[in-house]
Amino acid sequence: MKGIENVSGFTPLKNKIGGSGTSPSANVPLTSTIRHRPALHVDQTNTTRCVRPKGNWLDNKGKERPLVQYALMIDAGSTGSRVHVYKFNFCEKAPELEDEFFDKVQGGLSNFKDNPSGAADSLRPLLEKALQRVPLSLRACAPIAVKATAGLRLLGPQQSEAILAEVRNMLEKDYPFPIADGKDINGRRQGVKGVQIMDGKEEGVYAWITVNYLLNRIGASQGAIGRSTAEHSRTAAVIDLGGASTQIVFEPTFKTNSQGMSPGKHVYELKDFGARPLTLYQNSYLGYGLMEARNSINSLASFVWNLSHPNALRQGALAASDPSSLTVPHPCFAKDRQKPVNLKHGGAAETKVIFKGTGAGFDACRRFVEVMMDKDAVCQRKPCSFAGVYQPSLMSAFAEAPIVALSYFYDRLVPLGLESTFTVAELASLAKDVCKAPSTWATRFPASKYPEALKELEGRPETCLDLTFMHSLLSLGYELDDSRTVTVAKKLADTELGWALGAQLAVLEEDGVLCKMVR
Repeated sequence: MKGIENVSGFTPLKNKIGGSGTSPSANVPLTSTIRHRPALHVDQTNTTRCVRPKGNWLDNKGKERPLVQYALMIDAGSTGSRVHVYKFNFCEKAPELEDEFFDKVQGGLSNFKDNPSGAADSLRPLLEKALQRVPLSLRACAPIAVKATAGLRLLGPQQSEAILAEVRNMLEKDYPFPIADGKDINGRRQGVKGVQIMDGKEEGVYAWITVNYLLNRIGASQGAIGRSTAEHSRTAAVIDLGGASTQIVFEPTFKTNSQGMSPGKHVYELKDFGARPLTLYQNSYLGYGLMEARNSINSLASFVWNLSHPNALRQGALAASDPSSLTVPHPCFAKDRQKPVNLKHGGAAETKVIFKGTGAGFDACRRFVEVMMDKDAVCQRKPCSFAGVYQPSLMSAFAEAPIVALSYFYDRLVPLGLESTFTVAELASLAKDVCKAPSTWATRFPASKYPEALKELEGRPETCLDLTFMHSLLSLGYELDDSRTVTVAKKLADTELGWALGAQLAVLEEDGVLCKMVR
């Protein structure tokens, strides 16, 4: 995996991109159209791309675009917050990304559900570093947005709104950046979108924009290889696996005019990032992120054992000074490895369970995962993926274009040595090996070849669960066959992947030039 953090963000992909590997597009490397940033100017307020803009570029409110603009995006996720500080130039009408600074803190805003001011203060370390990255003269016109994701969605409106109000108050009082709410023609605020809980569909679509913008498959072809062939113009699908939710976005194609997507909220029309309008399929599955999937599978394992061992549960609870010390066997944990887990049951209080791995293996774990996936839910409009959700078939409506998987897909698979582009069958094979007894790990993952694998496996007794869920999401949920390839990535062209860049590009397009009056 040594090549995965190179300048392109991927190891060489050769002929593995595509469905069967036999189509023309399957032989086109995913990185062949990648955008290349210009060299950075010694003056942070300037650019090496041009001496002056090639036109008098105006935003959608008639304001003149600056030559160089900085912009900030804070991703307030369920497990932590991350700041992205972007530098763009406007040598052309469309913004070109020149630089990105990225930093993060552990613990999401939702960790402060009863302490809104503490939630706001948790962002200060990120904001102080952002101040160091933006030149003083450009700070007042460097828009900032804070987008919270599934963690705050799960809190409920009263607590989440209190947290966001405190974050907004802190930004307005203590920092020079204008909040990217947008303004109407008279300069009045249009809404509160600059500090908000982001809709799940936007999270997925913005991640899709990020990936396809960096691959130069949408947007102006600045500073990169142009799209000269039909193969290059095919956009990539994006599957983003977060902590609380997972998103899928792709541009389906149909063989005949009579075919097409069923209308509904899953249809997303995108008009600002290409020479042609784009019609995307998108869906966000709240509760199917990795951490929420773990909780559901763990709860199921606990429920099944309690149901089948009522006497053991009763006697164990009465005999123990702490009822939560009862140990429950778990087929998705490594054999004989134990871990205390706090289970969440809807609005009820958390309960603590100590799970002990049975080492039953991949197939036994998969049975629990498949129940949680709810594949047998009623499908009102066919075809469906899982949980009764309509989705055009990836194997027919997206048969050959690339699929890029982000976030926890990368974080969990890379340390275990899976190739950056792999087949669904190869993921199943890896999951089966991980689900075997720990005594087999040293032979399967020798330190000389996989230096991070044993540390990862020893530190996460639920890795079998994680990989089994990821495989089931692709194979059972999205119905990808064993030969279909998926590419995992964290960075592309030195830029963090995820929804943040896509959301920032949308801010620059929709909000135009925003500046803050600094007293």
